[in-house]
Amino acid sequence: MNGFVAVHCGAGYHSDTLRKDYQKTCYVACKKAAQALNEGGNAVDAVEKAIIELENSALTNAGYGSNLSWDGVVECDASIMNGQTLHFGACGAVSNVWNPISLAKQLCIKQCDNLSLGRVPPCILTGKGAKTWAERMGLEIVDDKKMISPRAFRNYKHCKRKLKRYSLQNDVRFSPLDTVGAICVDSFGAVAAGASSGGVSLKHEGRVGQAASFGSGVWAAMSRDGTTPSVASCTSGCGEHLIRTQLAKNTAESLMESSPVISLDKCLKEKFLESPFLWDVPERLGGALSLMFNPQIGEGELLWGHTTKTMCVGYMSTQTAKPKCIISCLPPKVIAGHKAVVSGVPFNVPTQPYPQFQWEIKTEHSLNGSL
Repeated sequence: MNGFVAVHCGAGYHSDTLRKDYQKTCYVACKKAAQALNEGGNAVDAVEKAIIELENSALTNAGYGSNLSWDGVVECDASIMNGQTLHFGACGAVSNVWNPISLAKQLCIKQCDNLSLGRVPPCILTGKGAKTWAERMGLEIVDDKKMISPRAFRNYKHCKRKLKRYSLQNDVRFSPLDTVGAICVDSFGAVAAGASSGGVSLKHEGRVGQAASFGSGVWAAMSRDGTTPSVASCTSGCGEHLIRTQLAKNTAESLMESSPVISLDKCLKEKFLESPFLWDVPERLGGALSLMFNPQIGEGELLWGHTTKTMCVGYMSTQTAKPKCIISCLPPKVIAGHKAVVSGVPFNVPTQPYPQFQWEIKTEHSLNGSL
């Protein structure tokens, strides 16, 4: 299947010494997603494959290598939204699950299940309940220590020393914000978006960020009749800021207002930097990776914008040999958290008519099945 995929390694700060490594990580993630499409997978499958690659990297704040909580434990958030069904699946503050994005995908897929006794399939699970559900789904469960990378442990010790020495509050400036995300459109015009995060360093146990919050971490929607564009978006930055502003939903929907670049810039300014919900926040740190696609003509635009120092982005089409990966930067004299930079590129995807959508209902035959 043809398609287009884009990924990011986070909106935050990417040091000069590691920039090539971040770009390589995005490169491989794009290739994995394109491979999934070429092998017959859909947009949701491609998003999952891309984020698995990002979660497995020790560079990113997702899955293995995530920031540690106050107690020195990895607790992950992840979500996927299917723009075809508008279903959403997410897990929050979950430990021991090697790839949280796969848990989120399974929760999203299971939204179509018809459980016995009038029960409703969960779309969000947290903590021990999420881990138990992942075990039932046959997902890989690992020991706490296996989730901790040397880099994350060093950062944990560094932050603890900073707090002890200066009596600082938990300042996001000392925390890597390398939340990862991916968006994809396939040749049917179906879109999907996913996000995965380890949250801010030294967070309180049980804290859930935007990567597991509806409308804040991811958004994807496609037209039922083909008359309006398909849109998808995933976000990165300080989770609390993104939750208050529902940035994923706002950025995706803004793309249909006028010129996509102008619309995204306006959205980041009015719905984030100038948001009344962030009146008490001196530095508004966030970013979004978004796309808009017109299935009638097979043309779309990929956009990214951020108020952080940098944002690492990669993208490719199944028709191109290799991805393009860049580090987007704020202008030198611009202070992070106060202004946004927005950019983008056009893309094309050969389309095919989408088969008439049928709601797939599955019946659970046993009370011992998935909950």
